[in-house]
Amino acid sequence: MTVVLLQGGAYEVNPIMAALIYRSVALFAALKMSLTGASITLMVILARHRFLRLLRVEWVLYGVLVAYASLITYEVWLLKGPLDLPI
Repeated sequence: MTVVLLQGGAYEVNPIMAALIYRSVALFAALKMSLTGASITLMVILARHRFLRLLRVEWVLYGVLVAYASLITYEVWLLKGPLDLPI
């Protein structure tokens, strides 16, 4: 969805990923999926531990789930919006 949105006039907010996407879309996608997959896997493994001795990692994982669901919902909303998308 990110690539389609970028083709329609959107821009990548993350400066590191923005620099990467203009070098190689394949590398961008591979890095994005790898980092997300590794982070989620690590949080699942550590779900019973505490983050900063305050919050169980399990609840951080739920927060990440809500954040990703919100991001996907926002991107779908943008796809249906007024951008000049090539679809």
